[in-house]
Amino acid sequence: MAVVTVGNLLEDKGKEFKLQLVNRKANLKKTIKVVEPHRPGLALAGWYEYFAYDRPQILGQTEIFYLKSLSSRERRKNLDKFFSYDIPCLLVARGLTAPRYLLEYANRKRIAVIQSPFETAILMSKVTLYLEDRFSPQTSIHGTLVDVYGVGVLILGKSGVGKSESALELVERGHRLVADDVVDIQLLDGEILMGSSAAIIRHHMEIRGLGIINIKEIFGVGAVRNRKRIGLVVTLEKWDQRKEYERLGLEEQKHKILGAALPHFVIPVRPGRNLSILIEVSALNERLKRMGTYPARELNQRLIAAMKGGFKGRGPDDIY
Repeated sequence: MAVVTVGNLLEDKGKEFKLQLVNRKANLKKTIKVVEPHRPGLALAGWYEYFAYDRPQILGQTEIFYLKSLSSRERRKNLDKFFSYDIPCLLVARGLTAPRYLLEYANRKRIAVIQSPFETAILMSKVTLYLEDRFSPQTSIHGTLVDVYGVGVLILGKSGVGKSESALELVERGHRLVADDVVDIQLLDGEILMGSSAAIIRHHMEIRGLGIINIKEIFGVGAVRNRKRIGLVVTLEKWDQRKEYERLGLEEQKHKILGAALPHFVIPVRPGRNLSILIEVSALNERLKRMGTYPARELNQRLIAAMKGGFKGRGPDDIY
């Protein structure tokens, strides 16, 4: 599992979440080990059974005003117990000001106190999504990822088979490049595979004979995107006459990445085949399947009906 520190949270999402570090004596190397943040209302009231202390603690209006309502003695007793736990950080929502006594305890324990103007529920949601993204299983694959008609198509194949050239033609035809050469993949919610490019090579392609080219500069910002959900895997391989390739499409092949299965097509490569058009059609065909239309199965059913004498020879879309 990835290691996420309080410093990572501030660096990665400080601007987006409008986070402001209040105390400068904080240990920003404290690690966050659990995805979901926690609202410590019950703990601050003195009930510590099942206290999720190892999560970011989010203080909203309820928690702050409850502490203010206590007598100095009660508040000191509750905060002594609360800060005896190894808390990674405190997030104060709704633009509330962290009370002086809270900052004193936090400084003593070197726990970061971070303010945000977002409402408590919204801040919890944002932090949860960020941590889910950081803690999700990840891998890197040699290939190219292109957004084709809204379908994230991961193009695989051995070096030199034509992955980048096919992707370049797809971009020229109006589709969008996500990543070339190395595709970073994350598994979200146990089934969603998100692909992206490493920041250092984002929007660049390596084309044999041309070298490194910048797709964003050549084709414009509309020809690229930073992330895309992967919906289809296409493997390009040199034509092998001894191998039987799929001709009907009745049996769906699957390709597993991080345990998640994706539709998979193997396209043989030989002179005269337009690979970009084949990839476009595979993406459109996949969209049809998602809408419940399976052309190969429907044709097979009509053929079976014809052999049984139940097919009249015309379909509902025929024009007379």
